Amino acid sequence: MMNRSFAVLLSLFLQFPLILCTWAEPRAQAPQDALAQKIEALAAEQLAKPGGVGLSIAVAQHGKILLAKGYGKADAELDVPANDQTMFRIGSVTKQFTAALVMRLVEQKKLSLSDDLSKYVPEFPLQGRKVTIEQLLQHTSGIKSYTEVTTTWQKMWPLELTHEELLALVKDAPFDFEPGSDWRYCNTGYYLLGMVIEKVAGKSYAEQLQAEICTPLGLTRTRYDSNHELIRNRAQGYAMEGEQLVNDEMFGMSQPGGAGGILSSAGDLVRWQIALSSGKVVKQESFAKMSKPTVLPNGHDTGYGFGLRMEDWEGKPRVWHGGGIFGFNSMLFWLPGDDLHVAVISNGEALASAELADAIAYAALRVERPNVKDEPIPAELITRLSGDYVFAGIRMEARIFEREGKLMLQGSGQEAFRLLWQGGLEFRAEFDNEVRLVFAADGKSLVLHQGGRKADGVRK
Repeated sequence: MMNRSFAVLLSLFLQFPLILCTWAEPRAQAPQDALAQKIEALAAEQLAKPGGVGLSIAVAQHGKILLAKGYGKADAELDVPANDQTMFRIGSVTKQFTAALVMRLVEQKKLSLSDDLSKYVPEFPLQGRKVTIEQLLQHTSGIKSYTEVTTTWQKMWPLELTHEELLALVKDAPFDFEPGSDWRYCNTGYYLLGMVIEKVAGKSYAEQLQAEICTPLGLTRTRYDSNHELIRNRAQGYAMEGEQLVNDEMFGMSQPGGAGGILSSAGDLVRWQIALSSGKVVKQESFAKMSKPTVLPNGHDTGYGFGLRMEDWEGKPRVWHGGGIFGFNSMLFWLPGDDLHVAVISNGEALASAELADAIAYAALRVERPNVKDEPIPAELITRLSGDYVFAGIRMEARIFEREGKLMLQGSGQEAFRLLWQGGLEFRAEFDNEVRLVFAADGKSLVLHQGGRKADGVRK
């Protein structure tokens, strides 16, 4: 199988690809029945692919649910169909729930964004540093993500770990950087935020989630997951082993915590997002902080706020987060300009929810997805862009070089692939057209766009 890991694994609970291209003017909104038919066809197309099992899909616009439905199978072994009530693991989409719970406590003056983590979790060693609640929310704490300690952590995947046992994975690890100086996606940070919520609220994370969010908003298909409890209409997760569909990895659901432990349906996710963005969960000032990208001291815009990502999608602002956890992946986004909400959850690792969510947004807005170009590249441009680049934020080096008149890219430890010229200084990856690279005019730096995330590369 081709190495698609130019999509470097950034964490267990991360996000998935999207395609960026020129936006066409939207026409009138598609009738609801026509949209449902289009989504039905898109879902069937995806589920027919290897690794496709089941899907939860929902679309809302202007506060109205246009569609909320399950497709395929919730359980492949027992041949149980998925429906609109089926609950799926949502992985890192959990982070916006955690961030909102923190902001509710801030509004209640029970904690402050400037508070030091040691005030609430004194048992976690900060090695002489101060780490604020805000830095944990922004992924700027510098604390090592436990999902990156792969060899040690892998041995513990099936286990239900206590806070002490999970934090032991990283408590003595060196900081990735000084708090506040850089950005790196960190599941430990959001796990710690879950612990802060428990300490301040005097309840478990699951209880606080239920009391503060699920019950008041009527999110009856949203809750913290558990391997012990009987949870009706919960989907089983699946992975691919070669060409064979297999059950997902055994995983102790105490481990993701506030970083990725929630179950939900797509319908509940769009209801949640409508409530969050309209001031029904936290005050509008709090949501503005959550959805404001963090800018580092060096001026770099991280595109990340508090549990939410912000980016330009087809020339329009988009607020989103994706998630990936064993057996499942998810995407939830909002296009404020069109007030369009889309949620997709898959219980097959191989089926990319983000790709399907984009296709659904095109259908809902009735715009065509432009074709990716493959123009001949001028020799001068190949010469100017060729060289070795370092992507510090994702710990990767890449060589860009010419081969038989084509421009190639090879990431460290990966196969080389061809870059397709889109004109100007923009390229797409041949193996996955949703990977976009945009070079600076001098050819000394570039930006990789993948999975809704940006990574800066600098020529060595």
